[in-house]
Amino acid sequence: MASDPLSPGASTPQTPTEKPSTPPVNILSSPISRVYSIIHPALLLALGATQFESVVANPTKGLLSTLPWFTLVQILYVIICLPPAGSTETTAPADGKSSSRSPGPASRHGKHGKRKQHVNSWTCIWSRLLPALLALALTFVLATPVLAALLVLFGAPLTTHNAETILGAAHMAVLSATALIYTHGLDRSVWNEVWGIARPADAVWGSALGTGLGAWFGAIPIPLDWDRPWQAFPITILTGAYIGYAVGSLAARTPILFGKRIVFAVEEVDDAEKKSN
Repeated sequence: MASDPLSPGASTPQTPTEKPSTPPVNILSSPISRVYSIIHPALLLALGATQFESVVANPTKGLLSTLPWFTLVQILYVIICLPPAGSTETTAPADGKSSSRSPGPASRHGKHGKRKQHVNSWTCIWSRLLPALLALALTFVLATPVLAALLVLFGAPLTTHNAETILGAAHMAVLSATALIYTHGLDRSVWNEVWGIARPADAVWGSALGTGLGAWFGAIPIPLDWDRPWQAFPITILTGAYIGYAVGSLAARTPILFGKRIVFAVEEVDDAEKKSN
């Protein structure tokens, strides 16, 4: 797969005994894809800022009314910017120029060429829209309950605020899981890396990891004795999740992070050195 324009294009080498990992996901090569992939995080934050007061006034009603808008923006992002699972679509090469060949005379001129181009456009749209809708369905059916359970395990009320917990989990699922499912499907090896926090950095994994870390940091103000209405659960958690999503999405595409993995353990000593000790 070609390299993202903001990335060095190299993935972490694998040892001979390891199953090759799915490479980092690259933003599609078209100019609108590259531009919108940068605009998208700012658009999400702007949408959240405009709805913040309504969410503070009534968290349940505010989160419910804003969820469709956030979902729509996220679906547009995956359709415009990301390759669906199993796709062979052209992605942006290292120099930022598309490697696609220019259309021939038959596709540029004539009635037949225009009709063929029109059919191909609809086929391309449907080939992205259908996976996006399936990814969204799996996001709500599978990812939302899992994240709701994790919120409870990390301290969310179990017997109260159930609507807020579910809606908060739905917002986080749309942010973190939709793009992962859209680009990787149900590939078991990829999801093992996701749960093991071992995916190579890219826009998709960076935004998902940023969502989780942002939500975790966003929980810090809740128990503080400031007596502010915006401290109510899960307002600060979701605020942190959206900020984390934006930061992670952009940071993971930089040459410093793209293709890199988080390493938790120190490098193991080889067998010869163990024996010598």
